Amino acid sequence: MARPYIIKKRDYPFFNKEMSWLSFNARVLQEAEDKRNPLGERIKFMGIYSSNLDEFFRVRVAMTRRMCQMGKEGALMLREDPSEAMINIQKEVEIQRARFNDVLKALYRELAEHQIKLLDDTHLNDEQIEFVKEYFETEVRHKIFPIMVDTRYKLPDLKDKTLYLAVEMKKKVRNEDKIRFSIVEIPTKILPRFIKLPSRGKEQNIILIDEIVRIGLPSIFRDSHFHSFQAWNFKVVRDAELDIDDDDISLSYMNKVNQSVQKRHLGAPIWFLYDSAMSQNLLDMFLKKMKFKKYDTVTAGGRYHYFSDFIRFPKLTGLPCCNSHPPIEHRHFPKGVRIFPAIKAKDTLLYFPYHSFDTVIDLLREASIDPHVESIKVTLYRVANFSSVVNALINARKNRKEVLVILELQARFDEENNIYWANILKENDVKVIFGVEGLKVHSKLLLINRREKGKTVRYGGIGTGNLNEDTARLYTDCFLMTAHKEILEEVDALFDFFENNYRHRRSKHLIISPYGLRSGIMDMIDREIDFARKGERASIRMKLNNLSDEGIIQKLYEASQAGVKIRIIVRGRFSLVPGVEGFSENIKAISILDQYLEHARFFIFRNGGDNCCYITSADWLGRNIDRRVEVTCPVYRKSLKNELKSIFDIQWSDNRKARILDKDLKNEYIQPQEGDPEIRSQEEVYQYLIQRTARS
Repeated sequence: MARPYIIKKRDYPFFNKEMSWLSFNARVLQEAEDKRNPLGERIKFMGIYSSNLDEFFRVRVAMTRRMCQMGKEGALMLREDPSEAMINIQKEVEIQRARFNDVLKALYRELAEHQIKLLDDTHLNDEQIEFVKEYFETEVRHKIFPIMVDTRYKLPDLKDKTLYLAVEMKKKVRNEDKIRFSIVEIPTKILPRFIKLPSRGKEQNIILIDEIVRIGLPSIFRDSHFHSFQAWNFKVVRDAELDIDDDDISLSYMNKVNQSVQKRHLGAPIWFLYDSAMSQNLLDMFLKKMKFKKYDTVTAGGRYHYFSDFIRFPKLTGLPCCNSHPPIEHRHFPKGVRIFPAIKAKDTLLYFPYHSFDTVIDLLREASIDPHVESIKVTLYRVANFSSVVNALINARKNRKEVLVILELQARFDEENNIYWANILKENDVKVIFGVEGLKVHSKLLLINRREKGKTVRYGGIGTGNLNEDTARLYTDCFLMTAHKEILEEVDALFDFFENNYRHRRSKHLIISPYGLRSGIMDMIDREIDFARKGERASIRMKLNNLSDEGIIQKLYEASQAGVKIRIIVRGRFSLVPGVEGFSENIKAISILDQYLEHARFFIFRNGGDNCCYITSADWLGRNIDRRVEVTCPVYRKSLKNELKSIFDIQWSDNRKARILDKDLKNEYIQPQEGDPEIRSQEEVYQYLIQRTARS
């Protein structure tokens, strides 16, 4: 990055949250650059980078923009000048955009070396032109509905997550060229972005649907007598914050969320990305009509936009891609084993995607037909597109079990999917509660009540990630399966909290936000500080997605100054500044990006040698600690503590995909020392867990 962006208006070092997030996305772009990755994987990372950046604008930049509009009040809330923050964001986005374009050109060259080419409308042979015209007439034309635009009239509402062509057309009127403008939505939501063209020999040629629409423009406007066409891609990114109307008491909460989601496409435009070759007259009209302000972002790009579609780049012959490892069958749950006795025998830690998520589905299936199971309770935050979890819950209800689902409707960008599944559950007589007013329910809980010898025995699961079989194949997450009586009594009390007027009971084992997580973290750090001040060994190991809570960062600085050795693995936002004299000399941090998205959250405090170990659904952000229902769960079984410690140590030793997080935000890869083996931690963790299974 251009400079570290340490905010100096505090009396301790602190990275601006938005700039630290952009530094994370720069690490994603590094994966697209890294020639050690297969070419197909690098193309996918280009799509991930683009998708991330769009979401960043929809959420974080949109928030900063609103702070700009609030003036002094916004500056007080942000604790810095929001206009200055916006300028810094725009500068860094421009730097990364140039780098993105360079990487894209390099990837196109490498694709050509594999005899794979992306062709535009000027590089087609006669056979390909004929194919494209036929494809347009049969598949595309009836899905195109142009909108004519004029400087005199208001622009139509341009949707987010949509790719457009701005079209300039000319026709003769009294021997003079008359210019008209049109906007054409490219139908990427219903047609593939990439279409294979007829090719010769070993060549594989691809064309984007954008080009097919360009070629088809004369056909679309064939009755309008236009004789020449020029077209340029553009997209609009809008503020995605939901504006839920709390005044209308006649509407249910689900209807309010649904109405708000439907209005999301009308959010203020905050980013306009256009082809730099676009006609200046057309560009000026867009900017004027959309009322872009000085703190909005207008970016000149290349011929194509919406690169998030590159996540779904077609799998082609000869295109090198990553091979996924087959999931490991956990040693406690071999095929044919009855799951309830296995859980009762000992706590088990599943580590996805290395372990199979089928174990969770099997547990729900077994519970749904077991005559001794009385009830199943679960929290759902993001639900798979085709959810075996939901289907198992519906099956349990059909088998006369009581089923309770706490479903968070306001899981950002998954609201519509969650509303769909909420309706399916309700139609099948499942009791659904939509979270807690004023608090997002982000905890990952499963509780099964089973009648055994006249008594209720509880079985459950507590995780760091969603009960979602789609993401369980892509994200690393921990899931503790347990029959621990006291822990599950506290889980049951939390479900009672959701059902009965939000009456919170104190817990001895679980740390629950927003009621106890901040004080619990502070107490554990203070304990390590006490050990260090007594001259004893003191250490903290933590693995999180994000860390930017100022109070906790200050406490970690205090621990560092006391001599506590702190190691942090963080994937995303990271506002703590390691290695600053007088503050953080004893803090080291790394970030790992690889084939799987690192999503597991856990931490280990040395605690005088006793190793106090927790898994958690919460990142150490203000929102997770103070404004969400999160569960942080202790891991008591010694072998599981050692397992988490070993996984952390493997990741800490990564010298292939780990970057150093330092005070300069350089994102430099950790390099193996001379004679040291190369360690790619995701591969090593997989092998470690296989060995654990083999030793059982």
